[in-house]
Amino acid sequence: MIFGITSFLLIVALNLRLTFGRYLRRLPEEKRKINSENFKGYIHWIVSWKKSFLKLERWDRCLDYLIAWGQKNYPGWTVWVFYALVLSYIYLALSGFIFAWFVPRGLYGFPLLLHVAAGALFAICLTIILFIKARVYLPEKVEEEASKESDYGFYCPLLHKSFPRLYLQAVAFWVFVLAGFLLVASTLGSMLPYFNFPAQIFFFHLHRWSALASVLAACLAIDVMIVE
Repeated sequence: MIFGITSFLLIVALNLRLTFGRYLRRLPEEKRKINSENFKGYIHWIVSWKKSFLKLERWDRCLDYLIAWGQKNYPGWTVWVFYALVLSYIYLALSGFIFAWFVPRGLYGFPLLLHVAAGALFAICLTIILFIKARVYLPEKVEEEASKESDYGFYCPLLHKSFPRLYLQAVAFWVFVLAGFLLVASTLGSMLPYFNFPAQIFFFHLHRWSALASVLAACLAIDVMIVE
């Protein structure tokens, strides 16, 4: 119950924060403030934006955009690794959180078997992506590239300041990678016959909270990496 409520609130809160920041960036700099007028404008904007996803062509454009983004950032055969990572992760996230939120028994049966199979594919793809992209998000590389960056794409209304997108991209990448490997480690730990019951409970909770960290990192990555 605690995990379900906490995870739902954190995911909603992060996405509201990210979309509110995007709304503020659309406004003139002198109007980028946290006030009732901007909140009303944001609600109207987000409702009209969400309504567009009721149309099939909107989903087609999003899919085309994602495919094009993958081909641009993952040349050659590596784009198929990216696509496999995305597909396996979507199933893992949806199956894990839908069962955690709405099914008291938790994940079981065929969805659980498919969850394990998708997890194996996810682990392989994540390892390959780490070898491909890790050097891009090393601290010294990020600092060097951020100093050249002119697009300050992450606006903080509390500080009235924008930050380079590359900083947030690095955070999202490394949190996603770390959470992903904790997910894999906790799954393997719960399958091996070498741990007692308290250790199994620990692996269960580690898996759940790592999944939450992974989803939050994925939401941030979509905003600062993929969506222009």
